Amino acid sequence: METSRFTLPLLLLATSFLLPLSAQMTGNFKCGSPGDSNTTCRSLVGYSTKNATTYASIQTLFAVENLRSILEANNLPLSTTGAQRVNPNQVVRVPIPCTCSNGTGVSTDVPVYTVKQGDTLSAIASELFGGLVRFPRISEMNKIPNANDIVIGQRVWIPLPCSCDKVNGRDVVHYAHVVKSGSSLGAIAAQFGTDNGTLATLNGISGDAQLLADNPLDVPLRACSSYVRNNSLDASSMLLPNGSYSITANNCIRCSQIMMVFGFCVFVISLSCEASQLRPTTWPTCPATRCPGAESLFLGNTTSTSCGPRSCAYAGYSNQTILTTLSPDPCSGSDGSTPSGNYASTFSPRFSFMVVLIQCALFCVCLL
Repeated sequence: METSRFTLPLLLLATSFLLPLSAQMTGNFKCGSPGDSNTTCRSLVGYSTKNATTYASIQTLFAVENLRSILEANNLPLSTTGAQRVNPNQVVRVPIPCTCSNGTGVSTDVPVYTVKQGDTLSAIASELFGGLVRFPRISEMNKIPNANDIVIGQRVWIPLPCSCDKVNGRDVVHYAHVVKSGSSLGAIAAQFGTDNGTLATLNGISGDAQLLADNPLDVPLRACSSYVRNNSLDASSMLLPNGSYSITANNCIRCSQIMMVFGFCVFVISLSCEASQLRPTTWPTCPATRCPGAESLFLGNTTSTSCGPRSCAYAGYSNQTILTTLSPDPCSGSDGSTPSGNYASTFSPRFSFMVVLIQCALFCVCLL
């Protein structure tokens, strides 16, 4: 009897410590500060289903405005049609708009699902949306007091987890990865080019024992936007992770990320942009992409200096103008004319292989 007097208080105390942890483990991604609801960005979710589907069906399910956004996020050719088959359990990266609200990131008003006969919130969450969100979260965000009390034709917002936060002071693209049975933090970290400690801290867990299968994990994907100016019309969408590209500037420019890989090392180099060779959507023709201060250079061209190469880089667009800039002078570290914006490493592929290898080795040491 004496022992039972302390049992309930101890349980309540233990539960109070576990609540913040369990909130993270069930896929509520941290985003901004409590009370802050002004931050928005583009995030990614990794979607798969046990049944075959198509890219068009995924586009409709997630309310993605343009199929090309999905093609770009998955590095698929522009010739890929919506009718193309997606195999069972194949993971497709789906871009979603993200908003920070009270310290948590959720997809901005999309997707919205219309309840059909036989649906339950549990099945909608785990089967239809591939475990990217838990059904109690759907119930909470839609103010449904009883998760079993939904009716045919009811429209339900699916609050997908996301984030806009920097990680370790760097811009990243947050990716909701549904954990597979038997996974480990080390394996997931190696797959996505991050480290165990970052994954654990970001998701509020201490190790593999708290890694829950079929639950979304917040994975920060290394990304860069290089020289794109903050006032460019595409500034908010030009943070690109590896394995993706973006057609921008009214169809005139194609940008992707240059990366080098050594074993398990992933070393981000810079954003690489060039003329897309596509017809512009509204402009009569694509404007010139000559570099200021080096009229003989066009976007994507490189010139040599005594200290190393300089390239003509994409800096954004405005109205009918495509902005370019010379990469920093390797002799001085900067040419003084680099526009304000978001910057990533600008190490050129033509630099000494040994320097890059040393940098990558140092990065790998940090992961150990």
